[in-house]
Amino acid sequence: MQKIAVWTGLKLQHVARLTFILFLLTMPAKAQNFLREELRIPHQQAGPKGLQALLIRPAGGGRYPLAVINHGSPRDRTERAKMTPASFVRQAEEFAKRGWTTVIVMRRGYGDSAGEYAESTGCNNADYVTVGRAGAADIRTAIEFLKKRPDVDPERIISVGQSAGGFSSVALTENAPGGLVAVINFAGGRGSRKPDEVCAPERLIGAFAEFGKKSSTPMLWIYAQNDRYFSATLSRKFHEAFVKAGGKAEYSLQPAFGDDGHRLFARGVKLWTPVVDEFLRKQGLPALPQ
Repeated sequence: MQKIAVWTGLKLQHVARLTFILFLLTMPAKAQNFLREELRIPHQQAGPKGLQALLIRPAGGGRYPLAVINHGSPRDRTERAKMTPASFVRQAEEFAKRGWTTVIVMRRGYGDSAGEYAESTGCNNADYVTVGRAGAADIRTAIEFLKKRPDVDPERIISVGQSAGGFSSVALTENAPGGLVAVINFAGGRGSRKPDEVCAPERLIGAFAEFGKKSSTPMLWIYAQNDRYFSATLSRKFHEAFVKAGGKAEYSLQPAFGDDGHRLFARGVKLWTPVVDEFLRKQGLPALPQ
C-alpha cells in the first residue's frame, strides 16, 4: 500500500506540473509581458465602423517603433469576410518581443472592416498598379492614425506584408508616409488564380517596375523556392524589375517550405525570424541580439 501511495503521489505531481505548463502556454498576451488591444481605425471610405485592427506591444510604458502587419487575399472571395487579425497573433508577438508596437490591420472588404472591397481587378485586363495603390491607401491611413498614439514612435515605422499585403506594402513606398523607414515583403504579389498559375504575369511584373520608379524605402523581400502562388522564377522577375526601375530591395529566396512555400510567413516563424533580424539590425532597428 505504501508503494502504491508513493507512486500515486508521483503521478499527481507529474499531472500538476503538466497542468501548470499548459497554463503558462495558454496565458493571455498581457501575462507574457505584452499588452493587447482591439482597435477601430477611422477611414473616410469605411464609414463609422472603420477598419478592424489588433494591437500587441510590450507591456512597459513609453514609445515603441511601429510595425503594421498586412494580410493577403484568398483565392476564394467568399473567404474574405471570415478573415481575422487573430490569424497573425504569433507573428505580431515576434515583433512585440523585439520591442515593437505591432498592429495587424484588416483592409477594406476583409474581416470585420467596413467599406467596399477596393482591390478587385479582372484577369483579361488586370490593373495591378491600381489594385496595389488601393491596398497601400488603407495601410497609409492606418499608419497616419497609429503614429499619433502615445505608445508609437512616429519616426520609426515599418510595413510587414504577406502576399497581397506584401504587394500593397511595396506600392506604399512610391508615396511613403512620413516615418516609414523599411518594408518587409513576404511572398508579395497578386493574381494567383490557382497553384502555379498567375493571371497576366507580365502586367504584374510591370506593376513592380512602376512602384520602383519613385520608391526609396529600404526593403527585404522574402520568397520560398516552392511558392505555389508566385514561383521563384517569377519573384526574381518582380525583384529585377523593381530594382532596375530604381527601387531598393534585398531579395532573399528561402528553401522549399512544406508543400507550398507561400505559407512561410504563417507557419515558418522560426525560419524567417533570423533573416528579418539581420535586416532590422542593418537598418538600426530593434531586433533580437545575435
